[in-house]
This record gives sequence, structure tokens and C-alpha cells, in this order.
Amino acid sequence: MIVRLDERERIIVLAGMVILAVILIWLVLLNPYMNAMQSLDRRIDGQRRNLERVAILGQEIDQLRQQLAGIESQQRSGRPLFSQVENLTKQIGVREQLLSMRPQPDVVQGGFRQQTVEIRLERVTLSQLVGFLHAAEHRSHGIQVRSLRVRPRFDDRSRLDVNLVLMSLERA
Repeated sequence: MIVRLDERERIIVLAGMVILAVILIWLVLLNPYMNAMQSLDRRIDGQRRNLERVAILGQEIDQLRQQLAGIESQQRSGRPLFSQVENLTKQIGVREQLLSMRPQPDVVQGGFRQQTVEIRLERVTLSQLVGFLHAAEHRSHGIQVRSLRVRPRFDDRSRLDVNLVLMSLERA
């Protein structure tokens, strides 16, 4: 069939076949290969970002572990929360307003022992309360305010009645 065609027609047919072959090679081999490579490049970039996030989270975990170790070393081990809070009330000057202080049973969970103390203060000023709370959380390492309930007094609105629960965690 090609033999019967004249030279110019043969060139056109061969050029068409070459173009068709190039298009088929493009559609069958090159285009899927390039799409697969782009997809893999995107996945590599995504995994690289994930790896960077994991590295950042690892650094944050290390910092938190160092902070925990620092707090544990600063805590006065063996000293109950009850006595720490009692000394704190003396230091801040709210010992006279201390109505009651009740230790709660210790709770051990996940390798940590949680101590809690419920405190009732009467006729404290706002500045005394803020000073006490600040000292409890910043001077005494590891003590946190778990709950706080403040009510103004009926006889003197500038004075407050306070119920609060303090807690501390230490390794069991």
C-alpha cells in the first residue's frame, strides 16, 4: 500500500505515523510517568513537613520534660501539702482569716500522687487573696489552684469569704 503512493504522500503518511507514535508514547508512557513523579514530589513535600512538625513537637516534649524535672527538683519532697499551705498562710498574713483547712485523701493515678487541701478564709481583702493565690502558685513550686469560690461578705462588701482547693502533684 505505501509502495503505490508517491514520494510526497509517503512523507505525509510517515510524518503522520511518527506524530501518532509520539502522541501514543506521550499518552501511554511519558504523561503517566510525569504525573506519578509530581504526585510523589507532593507526597515527599508533605512527609517532609510532617517530619519537621514531629521534630518541633519532639523539642517541645523535651522542654516540657526538662520543666517537669526542674519542678520536681524544686519541690520539697516528703513535705505534705497541708504544711506547705499552713506556712504559706503565715507568710502572707492570712493566718488570722483562716477558718478551716481540710486535707483530702491522696489520689494516686498514672504514676503521680495528687494531694489536695480545702481551705476556707473569712474576711480577707482582695489584695490579700491575690497575694495568697500568687504566692501559692509561684512561690510554692507545684501547687495549683484547683477550684476557687469567692463571695463578698454581707456586713462589709470590701471583705470576702473564700473557699478554695489547692492541689499538688508529685511522682508516686
